Parts: sequence; structure tokens; C-alpha cells
Amino acid sequence: MKMTISDAYGLNDVLEAFSQGREVYAPEADGHGHYRLVRAPTWLPGRHTLGAYRQTEPLKVLFFQPREFLGTFTAEADREPIPERIVFGVKNCDLSSLQIHDHVFLNGGGCKDPYYAAAREKTILVSSDCDDFLDVCFCAGVGEQPYALKGFDINISSTPAGVLFEVETDRGADLLRATARYLKPANPALLDAVRTQRKQKHETLAVHSEKHGVKPGADLRHALEDSFGSTLWQDFAADCVECGACNFICCTCHCFLLADGVNADSEPARTKQWDACLLRNFAATAGGHNARPLRTQRLHHRFDKKFSYFPKVLGRYACDGCGRCTEACIAKIDIRDVLRRAIDESDALHAHSGDC
Repeated sequence: MKMTISDAYGLNDVLEAFSQGREVYAPEADGHGHYRLVRAPTWLPGRHTLGAYRQTEPLKVLFFQPREFLGTFTAEADREPIPERIVFGVKNCDLSSLQIHDHVFLNGGGCKDPYYAAAREKTILVSSDCDDFLDVCFCAGVGEQPYALKGFDINISSTPAGVLFEVETDRGADLLRATARYLKPANPALLDAVRTQRKQKHETLAVHSEKHGVKPGADLRHALEDSFGSTLWQDFAADCVECGACNFICCTCHCFLLADGVNADSEPARTKQWDACLLRNFAATAGGHNARPLRTQRLHHRFDKKFSYFPKVLGRYACDGCGRCTEACIAKIDIRDVLRRAIDESDALHAHSGDC
């Protein structure tokens, strides 16, 4: 189903109609070139925006909370039901990252995380094409693009020729049918305009990604696997302060720990909270052994999981090129610099051995 706005209405009319009866999350400009995701009872024209590019915080915060109280050892936590909610302006990097979280929390080992599943079930995702990109963005370098192809309920593409609404799910189709008076079928000229605009934006972002050392189509998996004994990990780890910011801000990172303690009533209780593979005790065991005691090993592990492990188990990188880790790193480590060096060393290795 491909629709556009009826002549009698504007985009804000449609988005307000979508939001009726639902808790709303939408990007808001912070005045410094970034967006933050804010909650509101409805779509607020003049305050909310679809955003030219992704917001600062990862979308995972709505599904995989930084800290969740699970309950005491004798009773599960009383939880208020999650209201039906709608998220506007979701960009492809965040949308794509949910494939990783779905694999871990819904499909991994045959056991679903009930809290994650409930959050996914109650959330309508309205994605939108990127109109611009940040300097740190490099989605084209990891096989992604600045527009969504799947994973959304409704996607919005804004062009000079008009606004296109595309549907992927039954839930999205139901929402369009419920707001049909605001819409009409999209014409071929609008569809052509969207295709042309997407192609141009993807090409521009591909050039930007290659300029920063990550050429679209580069074999990042084998580059990282070739780098196992490289000194690049010591070199970059020398600057890392293992604060974990790159893990926490990453849209695909999903590691957590179960922390046991006591609640306000001094009852034994348990919480679930984000963990970070760059923290020193991440791989420590109860017996006192640490599988990765060195920061060099932990930094390598972070990249190995994203660019080697996930391609093996899921057929894709666990990196969407959002660049948030580069923004958050107080040591100014740019993920593209790490990948570029791994690629260069891998190319040199195979050229020397005659493999290419």
C-alpha cells in the first residue's frame, strides 16, 4: 500500500491522526544540530519533527531498558501494562538494529524475553528516510542505506513532489485505513521521485563513507578475522579508557547482567541492567578467572563480535553505521579508523601472500 496526503490536509494532520489514543515518541531538535527522542501524549506540531537523521539516543532504550527491576526472589515485580505507543522518525540504522535484538531476545535459544516481547508488541514504528547525515554516519559502508526497506509498520519519504507513505505490516495497513480520509493513492510521479531521491542520497553517503576509509562492499568480516594478531588493537586500546560509552550508546549492543541485591524493604531482589564488553570485569567468572583481562583483548572482542560473529550466525554485521560510538568516545576513537586499518592490513596481507 502506497499512499500520499490528500490535498485538503498536511503532514502534521496525518501524524496527529496516527498518534490518537497512543503514547507518542518523536524526535525534537536540541538546537545544536542533534535530535533527542521525547515522549508526549500526542504529535505536537512545531515541537516534534521526523528528523533529518537519527536521534542521539539509540532506539533500543524503548525495548531494552538500561535498568529493569525484575522482582524479589519470592515474587515477580508488579509491572504496569505497557500502553500502545507510536514512535515517529525512526531511521534505518535504528530500525535495522532491532533485527539484532529480536535475534537475542525473541529467537535466541528458543526462550523469549517477555518484557522485550511486550514492548515490541505494543510499539508502532513509523520510520522516515534520512534527508541528511552526520559526519560520523557511514551506513553505506556496512551494507545499509539511509532509508528503510523493512522492519517498519509505516515508512514516510518526503520529496519536493510530495510525501509517500509505505506500509509493510498489517498493523501499519490498519493504521492507514483508520486515517484514510487524510490520504489518497500515490501516483507514479511520486514513486519515481522517491526512487531518484533515495539513489542520490545513498550515493552521496557512499562517497562520504569511502572518504572516511570504509568503502561500500569492503569485506569487513575477513578484515577483522585477519587482524587477530595485529598490533592495531594495542594501538587503539592505548587510548581507550574503558568507560563503556561505545557499548551503551550503540544501537545494536545488547549485553546485560543480572544483579542481585536488596530492595527498599531489604528483601533479596534482582535487577537486569546493561553491561559492556569493554569493562574490565565483563568476562570475569565467579571462580576469579577473567577470559579477557587485557583492554586490548576486550577491544578486539567488541569488533570481532560485530564483524565476525554476527555475519556467521545471522548473515549480517552487528553495526549499522550510525556513528554514535564515535560521538560518545571521550578518547576520540573513530570506529571507521579501526575498520580502515584492519582493511588496509588485510589487503596488504593477501597481496603479499598472492591471494589477490
